[in-house]
Parts: sequence; structure tokens; C-alpha cells
Amino acid sequence: MILVDTSIWINFFGHPDSLYTEKLEKLIEDNNRTSICGIILQEILQGIKENNSYELTKERLVKFPFLHTEKKTYLHASSLYRKLRKKGITLPSVDVTIASIAILNNLPLFTKDKHFDLISKYSDLIIYR
Repeated sequence: MILVDTSIWINFFGHPDSLYTEKLEKLIEDNNRTSICGIILQEILQGIKENNSYELTKERLVKFPFLHTEKKTYLHASSLYRKLRKKGITLPSVDVTIASIAILNNLPLFTKDKHFDLISKYSDLIIYR
């Protein structure tokens, strides 16, 4: 199972001929090896302007395995954020939380967002290539 980040889903819906889309399609076709979490679901859906596209995308995304977050996720994210800050790295809290969800669930993160490369240097985050 792989946690798929917002950047990949946006690419998937907006650029059907890209390499990232091709990789995601293979993961889905391969016994649906993808998962999603609340923050990623929210980020994708809140950016959709048209109601029809919103409903269709929501209908498709809610079918994927969903990772729930618990208090320990936010405790881990706050510790990771502080660790990064001590190294002079300030990143969006959302990205640090997504990284924590992947780490705590022992899942690689499929992303094209470079913030996660920084996080992976200083944590147990594995980036799916």
C-alpha cells in the first residue's frame, strides 16, 4: 500500500498523459495499492470549482482505502515539525502531518512535492519513486 499525495492526484486529474499519472494508474490497476487520508482528500476537493467535477471526484476518491488519523499522528507531526525547525527547515504543517501519517502507517509516500524530500532526509519517511 502507498499513500498518494495531493500533488499526484492533482496531476492525475489534470494531466492524463504524464508519467505520474501513468505510475498512479499502474498502482490502482495492481490490486489498488493506493491509499488516501483526510488532509489529502480535503486538499484535492477544496480546490475544485465546478460542482459536477467536485461530486464526480469525491465519488471516485472515497472508494480508495482511507487512513484515519489519531492523536498520536498530531503528536508525531508536532515533534517532526520541531525537529525540522531546529535544522532551519520550516515547512507547511499540512505536509509534515501527511509525512507523519505515512511514517506511522509504514507506507511510502508517492509525491512530486519537494518538501517531502527534505522531510525524508531527517525522518523515516520513504518516498515512492
